[in-house]
Amino acid sequence: MIDPAGGAPHDGIPATWRDLTDRLRVVWLRVPAAPGWQSTVDAVLTKHSHEEHPVLDVVSSGPIAADVLELVRRHEDLVRSVLLVDPEVPVDAPFARAVVRSDGSADDRVPPPLPLGHPDVVFHVVEALNAFE
Repeated sequence: MIDPAGGAPHDGIPATWRDLTDRLRVVWLRVPAAPGWQSTVDAVLTKHSHEEHPVLDVVSSGPIAADVLELVRRHEDLVRSVLLVDPEVPVDAPFARAVVRSDGSADDRVPPPLPLGHPDVVFHVVEALNAFE
């Protein structure tokens, strides 16, 4: 999870994701807390380059979607998918797709991009991951 939002109320992984950590390995990177986030993600992905069949999925949102897509393109052989929430760019990479899109209407309780810890985001990300199995 590459989260462009600021700090969480309780730090760490949001409560909406904690119940899933028994079956998913979740690594959460908050971009504001990691100014060199791109090199951090690059290092984490590179660390898996020696695995025979790595299964890595990257989730991110909104304003950094283009940067995440560019970064993952350098690791396409390692990353199964990039799942984006309210991306601010067209999603045209074969390994990427938008899993949630807010319409930005007055009816939206939360303006785009939805936070990665939002229950709707969790539901759609898990749904997308389950489709791979």
